[in-house]
Amino acid sequence: MVQPKVLVVDDEENILSAFRDFLKKEHCEMRAASSAEQAMGILAGDRVNLLITDIRLKGTSGVTFFMEAKRIYPKLPVIVITGYPDLITEETIKEYGADFFLLKPLDLDKLRHAMRRCL
Repeated sequence: MVQPKVLVVDDEENILSAFRDFLKKEHCEMRAASSAEQAMGILAGDRVNLLITDIRLKGTSGVTFFMEAKRIYPKLPVIVITGYPDLITEETIKEYGADFFLLKPLDLDKLRHAMRRCL
């Protein structure tokens, strides 16, 4: 059975490490990027089944990045995560094309549910 590929974009290594552990247990293959630019390179060269991105990234914002990713890959499911819920509302994120909006620290049951809905 082929494992779904999940691209996780976050500029915090500890978050990427936690996702590695979680996604391994969920039988998913993970691609990691610490910037929007790095993530766009991964998307251009590798088909992924799900994008999970933080809003706050160094350089290009996560919102700008995922909107561009959705423009190029309109069927790509997106889960947006943030530790700063005052920056943008869930309604706005969904209007921009995200499927789910989750707050850090992540509730793993909510993340699991969102992933299953997307995959």
